[in-house]
Order: sequence, then C-alpha cells, then structure tokens
Amino acid sequence: VLLIAAHFLSGTGAGAWLVALPLGFRPGLLLGFALVLVGALFHLLFLGHPERFWRMFASTGTSWVSRGIVGMTLFLTTAAIYLSLAAFELETTPSGRVIFFLSVLVALWVVVYKGFVWASINGIPLWNTPLIPVLYIAYAVRGGTAALMLSAAAGTLPSVGFLEPVKLWLAVSTAVLVLIYIDVMRGSGMTALRSVNLMLFGRVALPFYFGAVALGLIIPIAIGGFAYFDGVSPASLMLVAVLSLLGDFSIIYCIAKAGLYRPLPV
Repeated sequence: VLLIAAHFLSGTGAGAWLVALPLGFRPGLLLGFALVLVGALFHLLFLGHPERFWRMFASTGTSWVSRGIVGMTLFLTTAAIYLSLAAFELETTPSGRVIFFLSVLVALWVVVYKGFVWASINGIPLWNTPLIPVLYIAYAVRGGTAALMLSAAAGTLPSVGFLEPVKLWLAVSTAVLVLIYIDVMRGSGMTALRSVNLMLFGRVALPFYFGAVALGLIIPIAIGGFAYFDGVSPASLMLVAVLSLLGDFSIIYCIAKAGLYRPLPV
C-alpha cells in the first residue's frame, strides 16, 4: 500500500504541476510540489533499510526505480527554485524561463516513469504491457486535474468553468482506456486472464467496482454532466475532485493487487 500511495501521490503531484504551470496558478503549483514531496517520502517508508536510500540513485542505467528517484529529486529541486523565483516575481526572467522549461521536463518524467516500473516486470503479464505506462500517464493527468479542482474549490482560482468539462472528458476517455486494457489482457494468456478475473469477479472486485468504477468514473461523470449544464459550484468541484482521486487510487491498487506471476516451467 505504501508503494501504491507513493506512486499515486507523486504522479498526481506532477500532473497538478503540469496543469497549473501554464495557468500560473500558484496554489496548484504548491499543491503539486507538496504531493510529489510526500510521495518521495513514501518511497522511503517501504524500504527494509531506509538508511540505504542512496543506493536507489546508483542504477540509473538498468533500473526504472533509480531513474524515477533521480527524476523526482530533479523535479523537487527545479520546482522549489521556480516557486522561489515566483515569490519574488522573477519567474519571467531568462533564468526563470529556463527553470520553467526544466520543471516541465522532469514533471513529465515523473509522470511517465511509474508505468515503466511496473511494465518492466516480465514475470507478471498484467503489468508487462505497453498499456500500463499509458494508463499511468492518464491517471496522473486525471489526478493532477482533480487536485487542481480541489484547490480551486477553495476559491483561489478566479475562473474554474473550464475545469469541469476537462475533468469530464478525462473521466470518459480513461474509462474507455481501462476497458481496452481489460479486454486486451483477457486475451494475453491464462495468467493475465486470471488476474483480470481477480479484478472483475475475485478478491479485488470490491475495490474495482466500488472504488475505481463507481467512485472514480460513474459518479464523477454524472455530477460533471449535471454541473456542465447547470453551472459549476465549489461544492460540485470538490466532490468530483475527491471522488476522482479515490477512484484513481483504487484502480492503481487493483492493478497492483491483481498481478499474478506467470508459472515457472517444469
């Protein structure tokens, strides 16, 4: 659970940074930075020997974990510098623009690397697919937008009307992506089929249907549809954001828990 939380928080934070940065929305930037920082700390909590954390930086040539830790470190560094420059209204200077560009690059890296961590594990067919990085990118953008909506619900973003249609589109498109993923994995061998059945009918079915489908997709889509036609309110923004984040965490949890190792040949 700590590993899942670490990936969820850092991906959501990087997504929030990417969404908030073009808007110049400082509360969203601060929230994104804080989420990645907490996610980085969570990466240390599940280590058997946290004092050896420095070894996570030592294998960037072969390990996606190392590449991700380096990316998060670079993101936290560039994001902290950018926020410091913004506090003194210096973000539009040449050095500020360079830091802006670097923070975007490393935020994208933080969003992308998580899927490759899971996809690089050859022994678990449910994870070992190119669709996993795509799913992680989609959920990072969804989570980042939801985090921005949560911040905007407090009234810190003057114009929030565009957020609800964006979130509604993300929910629908991600639902389609999840269905494609499940359909592809059902035809990817017996082990992958068993993993999918765990999500649909087995011990992972409850968090999948209640968390990922109901809380993360159906209810936010319904609320978003009503809000789109009847107007966006802070209460609807907050509710959609919270439910969406719960759903995002649930789908990552389900994919992690349903992963089964391919049987060894005898």
